[in-house]
Amino acid sequence: MLGVFSHLPPSTASDKDCSRCKSRRIQCDRSLPKCRKCISRNYDCPGYGPVFKWVQGVASRGKLSGQALPVPKKNENEEEERRECRTPHHSQLQNAELTGSEIYIQPESPAEALLSHLLAHFDQHVATRLAWVDGPDNPWRNLVMQLTHSSPVVLYSILAMASEDLILRYEAGHRLRRLRAASLDYKSKTLSLLGQQLDMLPREGSGSPGHTHQVRCILAAILLLYNVELLTAEDARWRVHIQGARAVIQWMSQAVARRNVEDQVDVFLLYEYYYSSVFMGLTTFDSLEETSKTIQTHDTLTVFSDFVQVMQTVTRAEREKHAGNPDAILPTLEGIMDEIDAAKSRTLLLSQRIQFRSADAQRDFDHLSSMYYHACLIYSHRVLGDSSAEEPCIFLSRDAVLDHVSCLKHSASFAQDLVWPLFIAGTECRECPAKQATVERAMLAVMQISGRLDRDRVLAFLKTYWETKLSPDVTWIQFARSRAADCCFLII
Repeated sequence: MLGVFSHLPPSTASDKDCSRCKSRRIQCDRSLPKCRKCISRNYDCPGYGPVFKWVQGVASRGKLSGQALPVPKKNENEEEERRECRTPHHSQLQNAELTGSEIYIQPESPAEALLSHLLAHFDQHVATRLAWVDGPDNPWRNLVMQLTHSSPVVLYSILAMASEDLILRYEAGHRLRRLRAASLDYKSKTLSLLGQQLDMLPREGSGSPGHTHQVRCILAAILLLYNVELLTAEDARWRVHIQGARAVIQWMSQAVARRNVEDQVDVFLLYEYYYSSVFMGLTTFDSLEETSKTIQTHDTLTVFSDFVQVMQTVTRAEREKHAGNPDAILPTLEGIMDEIDAAKSRTLLLSQRIQFRSADAQRDFDHLSSMYYHACLIYSHRVLGDSSAEEPCIFLSRDAVLDHVSCLKHSASFAQDLVWPLFIAGTECRECPAKQATVERAMLAVMQISGRLDRDRVLAFLKTYWETKLSPDVTWIQFARSRAADCCFLII
């Protein structure tokens, strides 16, 4: 049965404690990612803040009988009426004139003026940073934003993303308070609509074209919520949304009677989930069995997909090696290097098909492709090779990554794509203070340009790894696994 997305009321000061400590009436130490008081007693710490979770079915008794969301009907209806008074319905957007990359709406009220501002901010700033490559083919702008015309849940999730992004730009004042209220409102609306729409999906059999579109919009909204949570990254709530996306994709694969995904929106959304799962698996050390080994590709919608598939193959091999599975068939380093070479060739060919904003942007993309090439080489050598024998090749690739970073003309255009190669190069900078400083400066520049996300923790891990006295043969993967409770971050 497909899970139902549910939520509890917005967080308060007490919500900063984990719910298990609150139920035990003891003081929580609030350590991340899980509190030590739970860990010391072998309890499964539920984490902090509002509870966003996937549950099965509906309530069978009591005042919540028949409901998918644990909110009393009377209160829910009253809250919905209050919100409807503040937030214009999407039908009010039908008179909007979409021209180029800007959305023009004639505001009739402060609420409509805010909505117009948020949509324009998402279009002009947020979509730019969400995409691998920003340009005329940006799928967040061309595909996902178009879903708002037929899907309120996508509209509200986009508004939540835009308002949360703007919150980071204000330090105080009435604008910040208004944006915070709007963000909570839009997130609450998104979660409520997700619960309702998921509950209406058929449990068995093939989905109709209408259901296919509905699930497409649900998946888009969940992926947007995942990005909303990444903006603050105070806890691992982004993981819940990835798990939710996985459940929706499983429904799609079972209910839609076709092998190949034909709709470009579906191709794009499935890739967004796929690469997020691959990057998540790099440091969470979770099972990768639920992530597909292959993904349908499309030139401008699945940029760097060849490199991402190599990363997933190598990560699977590392998990098998660590588990000591005698039946595992591991890829050879030579075979993986051939795949990495092919990935670079295909990505450089792709740069001839992408519509860039300038010739400098295309040259920067080629530098970025080389950075991913060398980062994948480093990762593969560390996992599949003899570390000591591979070090000359590893250090050459490390220096190549840093050289290509210095060659970027307009790093702001691709800042969101630099974290993975910078991280991998950084893991090879022990005993190299000058190179450590270069990596740190570049990471801080990325955070200034494209947001902090989970990147504070990525940089903190690197600095800890640099400063900790370790045996020369201890890789960053072994170090992270030995400190799994403190090293569950997202390199994205």
